Amino acid sequence: MKVTYSWLKDFVDLKITPHQLAQKLTMAGLEVVSLEESGQDAVFEIEITSNRPDWLSVLGIAREVGAICGLKLKIFKQKETKAKSKDVLPLKISVDDKKDCPYYSARIISDVKVGPSPDWLKKRLESLGCRSVNNIVDITNYILFETGQPLHAFDLDALGADVVNIRRAKCNEKIVTIDGQEKILSPEVLVIADQSQPVAVAGIMGGKNTEVTFKTRNILLESAVFDPVLVRRAKKKLGLQSESAY
Repeated sequence: MKVTYSWLKDFVDLKITPHQLAQKLTMAGLEVVSLEESGQDAVFEIEITSNRPDWLSVLGIAREVGAICGLKLKIFKQKETKAKSKDVLPLKISVDDKKDCPYYSARIISDVKVGPSPDWLKKRLESLGCRSVNNIVDITNYILFETGQPLHAFDLDALGADVVNIRRAKCNEKIVTIDGQEKILSPEVLVIADQSQPVAVAGIMGGKNTEVTFKTRNILLESAVFDPVLVRRAKKKLGLQSESAY
């Protein structure tokens, strides 16, 4: 898990140096395996133990830093935009098995302008080794790194019909993932599907046919909870690696 000193400072008022912080973290159990300084910032690579998934985010590590250093954690209140009934489109979401997917939510965002991300966003992502794609994809990755909650944006107009189905894959169904790999699926794999085909491997990676591009005008933004055992098994079976799966 990588995190930058400047990003941690968004949540805690750190006064100590990155080297001092690295020493404190390691002594407290968050082993800092490397520390890279870049200008006035520094990137920590931290070994996360399997019993502390709450450390898999900037916010989670900042909370621990606050406890270690006796600092108050700054939490920013978010204002939710309420959707009006006239703005709700007839999109049906169905979950075949609540054990596979206990919670699934999505929001339609219309008339987006897809383009390059601002420099501050690119810099933050690239400092953690994440390639900038476009402003929509980048902000979902930013939220993932900051809060630990994966998000995925689909090109709404590329989805077949107004149906989103969270289900197990059928035998020998295929999907081409956003990294260009064709994968043959099986019922061990949980997918997000439209009316005709899988459009994402749940919790791991989206499909090429519904990825957000510079031509995208409307998106479906997904935030969900998937069975972590299914995600782990599918990741190994398909040989797919992603920050979301991690």
